[in-house]
Amino acid sequence: MAAVSGNPAVALRDRAREAMLASGGRGFVRFLPPGGALLATDALGRATQEQAEAIRAALRAAGFVCAQSGALLLLTPQDALLAAAPETKTGVDWAGEVYAAQALARRWQARPPLPLTPAGRQLILETLRLIWQPRSRVLGGIDALRARAAVMLRGGDASGLHEAGAYLGAAL
Repeated sequence: MAAVSGNPAVALRDRAREAMLASGGRGFVRFLPPGGALLATDALGRATQEQAEAIRAALRAAGFVCAQSGALLLLTPQDALLAAAPETKTGVDWAGEVYAAQALARRWQARPPLPLTPAGRQLILETLRLIWQPRSRVLGGIDALRARAAVMLRGGDASGLHEAGAYLGAAL
């Protein structure tokens, strides 16, 4: 279940689901565990060859890269879709339980948007994967995001930080 209504991760899942349904596909669209693609659908297993091509085309038009793995279609948002992070100014409630996450989101949002590298893309995907979960799980996963970003920054890569901060801030 989503941590907050209007959650940007849930909006991406809904976008993929709507594209699949509009093309005549049927099935689930779910978040995947860490690493790799963000979402998966079983719509191809329920479709004819012609319908399968229509589903893939609709998902690509909606901004997703599609890769097949067995009966599942793996979906990863294209860079343009990931870079369209909501532009919000994250406030920090220093007395609240989510202050650490809000402060991290604000610090990352202060960085300029940069072209995405593979590591930056993965940071955004892991942020999206985290924020669709209940708030308690989001707060528990902040340290992992912070560690991933620290490794990137030690290597001189700041791509994806602005977008990940915007997604995180919008979910809090």
